[in-house]
Amino acid sequence: MNTFDISPFFRSTVGFDRLFNQLDHAWQSENTWPQYDVLKTNDEEYRITVALPGYQISDLHLEVRDGVLTVKGERNVDPNHNQYLYRGIGGQSFTRNFQLAEYVKVTHARLRDGLLQIDLRRELPESMLPKRIEVTGDEPDAKALTADFESKAA
Repeated sequence: MNTFDISPFFRSTVGFDRLFNQLDHAWQSENTWPQYDVLKTNDEEYRITVALPGYQISDLHLEVRDGVLTVKGERNVDPNHNQYLYRGIGGQSFTRNFQLAEYVKVTHARLRDGLLQIDLRRELPESMLPKRIEVTGDEPDAKALTADFESKAA
């Protein structure tokens, strides 16, 4: 099982050596098929593109469970139908796992021209979003001054 943790992309720029070490380790794993790219499209959105030539939508199964995106593919090819002299295009069954960072959700998946594109979005809960705090000074509020002045004048 090959996993790829994209949570380092959410960390600050401090510790880039750790990020590159993790990327290097992920790409050196023994399972290199199917090949894929991870693209950061903006601050909150990512896209995983998996190269799957010859696969149809019905051959693929995607699932997210416990923060792990699993992409499975199984082609039912009749070996007696064709006589290959050389077969270089992968067609075997596979399972590829991607460890999703906290608050990352899969928003869309599409198969087009042999490329499976999986769109991801980081959605922080409302309680974790930054809140603007108004800063006030020591002087009293203008409305309070007006009300105090009017009560003394009467």
